Amino acid sequence: MIFSAPLRNLRPELLDLDEAPFAEVKDSLQDVRRVNRYLSGYRVLLHHIGRFFDRYTSSQPIHILDAATGSADQPLEVIRYARWRGIPVQVTAIDINRKMIRFAQEEAQKFPEIRFVQCDALNMPFEENSFDVVINSLSLHHFSREQAVALLASFSKLARRGVIVNDLHRSRVAYASIYILTRLLTQNQLTRYDAPVSVMNAFTPEEMRAMAQEAGWQQFEVCRHFPYRIALVENKT
Repeated sequence: MIFSAPLRNLRPELLDLDEAPFAEVKDSLQDVRRVNRYLSGYRVLLHHIGRFFDRYTSSQPIHILDAATGSADQPLEVIRYARWRGIPVQVTAIDINRKMIRFAQEEAQKFPEIRFVQCDALNMPFEENSFDVVINSLSLHHFSREQAVALLASFSKLARRGVIVNDLHRSRVAYASIYILTRLLTQNQLTRYDAPVSVMNAFTPEEMRAMAQEAGWQQFEVCRHFPYRIALVENKT
């Protein structure tokens, strides 16, 4: 019973409500970065985008869309990785939240490879095949199942080469673990509330697979990563 997935319980997260002071939001986003650094959030994304880099032979930059970028910590890690590998990239990072964009711009001042656009991921102002790769990290679980399927379909239409969705794996163990960790490691009330809620909002690997099929994805894989991470990856080339 403890290892079976609980029913999905979609609830809004406090960061999504956009009611907290900017200073508290910044502090919570720093908590998110620490979680990504130490609990595989970056490693999962870099592992899968590295496979796209391996197959890229053009001298032109790889164009990447980061949908629902948040603080932009994930695309900044991609840029660091691309610099290390000597691969030129251009990243367009979008988010609907003005506070998120403001904080992300502050953090990205030394990264000319990235530009920011404030818009809704459910209504993106880009034409089909505008990007080589679309990435979406730790945000699909913020949406209803119907919206998530619509997002996956739109990501695929925008991407020439493929899509990487990097998200949480809903489970009782993951919920209990993050609940305890947030009580031990942070005093930020946004983080303490949002982190456990995020786990319960997340999808399972089986649900991810079903949604990708409904979205019309043809060649894709669902990969589990430690600890309780999922990568849903579409490969078009």
